[in-house]
Amino acid sequence: MFGAFIIACGTTHVMDVWTLWHPTYWLSGLIKAITAFVSVTTAIKLLPLIPQALVLPSPAQLEAANSQLAAEIAERRQAEETLGTLLAQLEIKVEERTSELKRINESLEAEISKRKQIEKALRDSEERFRTAFHQAAVGIAHVGLDGKWLLVNQRLCDIVGYTPEELELRTFQEITHPDDLTQSLKYVEEILTGNIQTYAMEKRYFRKDGSLIWINLTVSLTRKTSGEPKYFIAVVEDISDRKHSQAQIQASLREKEVLLKEVYHRVKNNLQVISSLLSLQCEYIKDKQDIEIFQQSQQRIASMALIHEKMYQSPDLARIDFGEYIRDLVASLFSSYEVNEGAISLNLNIDSHALFGLDLAIPCGLIIHELVSNSLKYGFPQGGEGEIYIEIAENFNQHFTIIVSDNGVGLPQNFNFKNTASLGWQLVDALTQQIAGKINIQSHSGVEFQITFPLI
Repeated sequence: MFGAFIIACGTTHVMDVWTLWHPTYWLSGLIKAITAFVSVTTAIKLLPLIPQALVLPSPAQLEAANSQLAAEIAERRQAEETLGTLLAQLEIKVEERTSELKRINESLEAEISKRKQIEKALRDSEERFRTAFHQAAVGIAHVGLDGKWLLVNQRLCDIVGYTPEELELRTFQEITHPDDLTQSLKYVEEILTGNIQTYAMEKRYFRKDGSLIWINLTVSLTRKTSGEPKYFIAVVEDISDRKHSQAQIQASLREKEVLLKEVYHRVKNNLQVISSLLSLQCEYIKDKQDIEIFQQSQQRIASMALIHEKMYQSPDLARIDFGEYIRDLVASLFSSYEVNEGAISLNLNIDSHALFGLDLAIPCGLIIHELVSNSLKYGFPQGGEGEIYIEIAENFNQHFTIIVSDNGVGLPQNFNFKNTASLGWQLVDALTQQIAGKINIQSHSGVEFQITFPLI
């Protein structure tokens, strides 16, 4: 309204100038009437505004307000700048968090993919286990801690003659032979207490029809993650046929042992017969040297007969205690050569592992026979006191060494047993080669023979 009043006033003044040249008083009067109306109306409208105008701030107040407003604007700008910085930092953090979330998502996706692969592998493994479990050529079962059959495969059912449903209503104790049950329960106790991790035993089961069957049982224990026992895994193999290829073999071995003992006994008797024939033949021989040859042959035969006797008496028909044989052999030689008691002492040092078969016992026995015989015949010509030492020792490289020595007069200088015409020395050389051995002779104070040979 105030603006309309100003315009109206301006128009009235213009019309006053206009009427100086053009007497349009009615139009000028109309404009003045309109101006008057607008003026009155404006005055009326301004009356309510006078109290409000009176409370308007002074210029000082406006200046203070402007200063405060400027400060607020500056503060707001600073706040906006701070907010901008915070927004920038927030954007960086958001980007970092977004990147981190992206990495986490990628890791989770990889983990999910890996887990899916593991789950697939687990399913495949379980499928293979089920296939192997149910199609195995041996009986397999899960057995509860109380002995109940929890899960059985078809092969186990075939072995014992029960259906899976029938077998799962029973315990292993019910189908175990009473004579085998005590040992089974002892093993179960041992594995539950952790003293053993697994056990295997041969035992007998009762089949559904009441017949007995021999089985080989292998048992291990599955535990929970907490370590508590969960159930047993039992592997059952039918060995009835094998227990029978074994009973027959044992019977056959017993027969062969009896036969072999009889062979050793007969060979020993035959050698004794030959020795007796040589002894009888000596009665018709007048030449002293010939008699000595016959007697030496008789002693050699007696040493071989003694080996067969030891083989006949040995609990192991394949080997004899060579130390025991040597004691008896040397005692027989001392008796044959009528060695005075206390004149020549015997010192034996024989390894307890000297258990020889016939292929080693005979040549080694003959070698010791010849060497001890030579010591008794030639080592102590004056009949004085002396000692014969015999050692049989096992070396580290699966070789044995036989040492025969005496403290007698020793061998002649430049002695070479390979060039001697004596049958005894030739026998020692040939027998040493027979057992793939090597002989070493030392003659300083007395004589010492060392024969080293592989254990073959």
